[in-house]
Amino acid sequence: MLKLPTLVARLQASPAVAQRSLPITLSAIQKFSQSQTTLKTYTINNHNEFDQKIINSNVPVIVNFHADWCAPCKTLTPMLTARLENAEDIDLAVIDVDKNIDLVETFDVRAVPAILVFRNGIVTDKLVGLMEDQNISEFIEKIRTKARLQKETEREEATKKSK
Repeated sequence: MLKLPTLVARLQASPAVAQRSLPITLSAIQKFSQSQTTLKTYTINNHNEFDQKIINSNVPVIVNFHADWCAPCKTLTPMLTARLENAEDIDLAVIDVDKNIDLVETFDVRAVPAILVFRNGIVTDKLVGLMEDQNISEFIEKIRTKARLQKETEREEATKKSK
């Protein structure tokens, strides 16, 4: 795979190649940009990122407090990531407890792995420990159902207010 500076140098060296390659290159860049905006799994590095990506999120966020030295965390994090890889209705945030002591204290995380689910800036669920694969799927479906019901309730309330 060509690195971007190498690609640019080749395109500058040969204008004829550049004319033929430019549409393909732009298409690839556009696809890459779009894939980056749909990425719904992210690492939280500080309180500011936490507020921006979790508290202000329009969708439920599963917050995975984990540690590199924690064997169950090394199992759970990839399982959550795989389950939520193509999810558009739930985000996954991973927080390293050793690098974010203030968040650990704020949310009273006493053991890892710890999972907190946020919706509209409020903790709606909390689990501690490793879950089996089937339990993860059921847990995610429970979050989806709660979010769907809450949206329906909010719509009904908005309709009542508008009348």
